[in-house]
Amino acid sequence: MANTALIDNLNRALSIELAAIIQYMQHSFLVTGTEREVYCDFFRDQSGEARKHAETLGDKIVALGGVPTVEPSMIRQATELKDMLKQDLELEREGIAAYMAAWEACTDADLPTRFMLEERIAKEQIHIEELEKLTSERKANVTREKITLRQVG
Repeated sequence: MANTALIDNLNRALSIELAAIIQYMQHSFLVTGTEREVYCDFFRDQSGEARKHAETLGDKIVALGGVPTVEPSMIRQATELKDMLKQDLELEREGIAAYMAAWEACTDADLPTRFMLEERIAKEQIHIEELEKLTSERKANVTREKITLRQVG
């Protein structure tokens, strides 16, 4: 018997990954100025990774007896790098929420899927942390201005 809650949540994650493919690619087209050289490839790499995630999700949904969605979630568009990064952070947060909901829908019979989702959740968290650093939402808390190195030996 198919776990419909799990399939529904995996389809939600798939719709977000489909949006990420398009959104990251669109950002790679639209980024201009001195940032283009670095961020064009960054956005295209993220789009490629989202495509791989979508493939895995689609195959898993079929393996569980479901039908993969072909509808992406909302796609955001911007022309300023700062806005692009914030939009991508929002999308990644939506993605991790969908993966968490799918993880929660797993039963004991779905343990391999749960393990796959745990790995994906960990990777999505890394993406979120990196985007938080790029948008300056996450900064190191420096408590001292100087660092003194001690000689060992």
